[in-house]
Amino acid sequence: MKNKKITYLFFVLGIISSALSQSAYDAIHLMDREIGFGTRPLSMGGAFTGLADDYTAIYWNPAGLGSISTPEIYTELSHLNFNNQATFFGNMNSDNQSFTRFRSFGLAMPVSTTRGSLVWAIGYNRILDFDDNLMFNGSSGISNDIGFYLNEDTTFYLFDGVQNGEVYRHEQVQSEGGLRQISFGGALALSQKFTIGLMFGLLGGTEEYRLHFSQVDSDNNYLDYPADFDEYQVIQILRSDIRAFSLKLGGMLHLARGLKMGGVITFPSVYQIDEIHSMSDKLIFDDGFTDQTEETGEWFYKVQSPFVFDYGLSYGNTFITLAASGRYRDWSQTRFEVGRNDYDDEDYRGFLEENTQIRSVYHPTLEYHFGGEVNLGILNTKLRAGYALFPSPKKVVIDRNQDRETISGGLSVGLDENVNLDVTFLRNSWSRYSADIYTPGGVSENIYTNHLLIGFSYSF
Repeated sequence: MKNKKITYLFFVLGIISSALSQSAYDAIHLMDREIGFGTRPLSMGGAFTGLADDYTAIYWNPAGLGSISTPEIYTELSHLNFNNQATFFGNMNSDNQSFTRFRSFGLAMPVSTTRGSLVWAIGYNRILDFDDNLMFNGSSGISNDIGFYLNEDTTFYLFDGVQNGEVYRHEQVQSEGGLRQISFGGALALSQKFTIGLMFGLLGGTEEYRLHFSQVDSDNNYLDYPADFDEYQVIQILRSDIRAFSLKLGGMLHLARGLKMGGVITFPSVYQIDEIHSMSDKLIFDDGFTDQTEETGEWFYKVQSPFVFDYGLSYGNTFITLAASGRYRDWSQTRFEVGRNDYDDEDYRGFLEENTQIRSVYHPTLEYHFGGEVNLGILNTKLRAGYALFPSPKKVVIDRNQDRETISGGLSVGLDENVNLDVTFLRNSWSRYSADIYTPGGVSENIYTNHLLIGFSYSF
């Protein structure tokens, strides 16, 4: 009789496929961890919109490129440690991963003019990391409704915690990758006090997602056919290739000596995502009989991002620089794009429902960034510090700790008149609650990341 279990595994395959379908979260996920780049801006909490005055202005406010008076080369490396403390039914697990990457290389070049200034810049910059990890295990009595068709009239469920008792579950999820931007920018001084700048970017990147799940009858509670299982295993692998264009328009106004104000508009982008997925599951019975299935596929879809508005103010003199900025983004205006020819496709019509979900679940947020820099006057050294708050894009937040906080600091040393070495450290912390079809009881997570950045700049 057990050979019928091989024939009728379609029900569980449907469950696995639904786990990989695109949701409102997938659209938001493309943008919600963006931090930009640059050792100086990030050491000052990202408060750079009203201060930008070096190559990194190509991201923070392209109008700031107009402050550059000599050619400049910039490069940056980063090391990220991602630590996740997850609690699953009272059982705490900790998992951490580290990633070291080349983050930026760029050139800014002033052009000789009879009046004002004209500066152009080009570079490669990593602006967002998808790196993430989660690992947890423990006993659960909540059914995940994983079921199988035994025959045309009968469905049996792999686990029923009410009748038979708990099972032991283990899950590990890992993601890595990021978004990279090839940027082309320029700034033009329209007057002695006002500069305008433009940045055009080619966005590209990948995300590799891996999920391993197992459900074990560790207490040998499930003995009766057909639910006489010993272990159920699932492996999911998903690779997403992402492409988009980005356009920013910035302005910088010099209000008074040392006092500047800046603003940036980032126009909506259309992200094109090409996904390749692989899924396999294995069901092992008490007598050693094994059922296994595999499935692969490819999926293409588009997501449109909302407008982003940045604004900032800074004051600086010979000894100290202070800066503050904000970023407004209405997450509820994020959209899956569905073409007219796709309305007959049930899978694509599902995106319209997800757009409604985005409107219902997400709302506008206002980020806060503060930073300062002190010139020590010793060995051409500067100390920096900053703070940033990234509110959760969800309307209903169970715990305010879901807002991501960043505390940063940095040191800049002038190795000679033309070369600067910058070291920056970022500490991020936030919490979240996760649940999927395999672990409906959910898991509470406390996340901490440590980010070390090393940057070199050369003026010639």
